[in-house]
Amino acid sequence: MPTACSSARIPTPVNSLRILITIFLIGVAPMAASGDELDRYETSLGGSERLRLFALTNIFDRYAADPAVRDGLRTELARQGYYYDGTGSRVLRQDMWIAPILAFDGNINGGTLNDRFRFAGLEFHADPRIKAKPGWVGGASVGARTRFALGNGSLLDLQGEGKMSWSPRYDIGRSSAQISACLLNNLRGWTFLDLCHRLRENKRKLGRSTEASTSARLSSLGQVGNSYHEAWLQVERLSYGASEQGVAIVGLRSIFDRIMPYGSVSFAQSIPNEMAFRSRIELGVQLPRNGRIIDLFLWTQSADGDRFLGAVREDQTHGVGVSVQSTTGPRITVSFVRNSSTADFYDHSQLEAEIRLRDVRW
Repeated sequence: MPTACSSARIPTPVNSLRILITIFLIGVAPMAASGDELDRYETSLGGSERLRLFALTNIFDRYAADPAVRDGLRTELARQGYYYDGTGSRVLRQDMWIAPILAFDGNINGGTLNDRFRFAGLEFHADPRIKAKPGWVGGASVGARTRFALGNGSLLDLQGEGKMSWSPRYDIGRSSAQISACLLNNLRGWTFLDLCHRLRENKRKLGRSTEASTSARLSSLGQVGNSYHEAWLQVERLSYGASEQGVAIVGLRSIFDRIMPYGSVSFAQSIPNEMAFRSRIELGVQLPRNGRIIDLFLWTQSADGDRFLGAVREDQTHGVGVSVQSTTGPRITVSFVRNSSTADFYDHSQLEAEIRLRDVRW
């Protein structure tokens, strides 16, 4: 029988990273077929806007006669503020959107994923009213974005998005909202410094969480052989009510022919007497295929800082998923998460899915 505090070994982040890299290389390596510069630009359409601009500038001399390349470069330069000379409107982009969403949520109400545990030979049961309720929810995402030019290559980017959904089965809802303000600055050449502040809130029937983050990110883009790369170092300060946590992140996103891998490693400070993540590793790859962007991703995270029935609690969480985004249709995402804890009460697995219909923009 399971006990409240198991002595089973929790995989370390290093072992998890080795497993993830092995899976990543086995699955991705065969897909990296040879191609040309135009392949690399078309691959960049699913990535970051700076990496897309970098790809365009590298192929423009040879593909200037191609209307897609010529118009694409002009559009990207304008969106990223490189045509702004201090005159005219500072508004570079302004749009709003709404998108219907259908999702399967393993915990609609924010309850406990396990309803019982054993300790000292006794079995304890959670109140049925706080048990997690899985099922389908329907709703919509509504958002807005405005981008202002501050100078040549310097921008103020403001975004906000809210999601609301409802479960007819349980007659309960869930909601989330986030807003962000970012100063995006071109320091020199292909080196950038971005300063951001974000606020997030998630609300469910049995709980509500808020988070604020302030970050500084230094990034640089370059070419190695026939591939393009964007590397970054980010420091961030997270606030959860009265608790705060420092985070450092190193990341890399690359473009090869018809394949775009990405990854990051995060390390965080501990929060005394609170459960908080300490390290996280993310790996993924985006594949453009027949008008669709296929995104395969996996991650692992370690957390500690809490106690359960007097014993130190440590968790290791693994996730894997796939997302398919069509240029003319919905985005479908399916993911699976498994949490292993030294306190068996927190062991759980969750399967989630979301179908987001094409955004209606104006």
